[in-house]
Amino acid sequence: MTGLTRRALVGGAGLAAGLAVGIDAGLSSAVAGAVDSVRDAPTGRDRLWLTRPDGSELRSRFRTGAGHDRTQILLLSWFMRDIRDEGRAVWMEPSLFDLLAGVQASMSAVHGSPLPVMVTSGYRTPEHNAALENAARNSMHLYGYAADIQVRGYPPRAVALAASFFSGGGIGLYDSFTHLDVWQRRTWIGRPAAG
Repeated sequence: MTGLTRRALVGGAGLAAGLAVGIDAGLSSAVAGAVDSVRDAPTGRDRLWLTRPDGSELRSRFRTGAGHDRTQILLLSWFMRDIRDEGRAVWMEPSLFDLLAGVQASMSAVHGSPLPVMVTSGYRTPEHNAALENAARNSMHLYGYAADIQVRGYPPRAVALAASFFSGGGIGLYDSFTHLDVWQRRTWIGRPAAG
């Protein structure tokens, strides 16, 4: 799985090819091990419990003592695909998963039990982004640097507050979700800032 780049994953075909190369006994055991390690403790700074509006769910331990687990980043990148445009995907910036894990771990600690993070938008294709009203033309969603999220039972303002402790990027506050990205530090309410 070495040599995977963001460009290699720009589309379902690129991702499928990457998966085809990596599907063997090693990948199967890595996935099985990851499932076992997050079953009882689905949140933490090294793991994520993500859901999508369609009901899909992924629990992943994406970080080890040696750094990011590329197989888990690949699975998380696929989970963050543009579900509104033929499921196309890109390699997502791993630091985005670090940010999401920090937000999730801190909110779960305050809540007293694990909370899944719902991803309402991850990667967006240029066509999908252009069709959205008020979407930034150079949105960080286009590059795999952003996610729009919700945490059930908490308003977007609480999610933004949690993110402010971990983010060096953008935090956008909207009525029904919080935008997080790992580009430049900036904050906004409502209509997105450039980028």
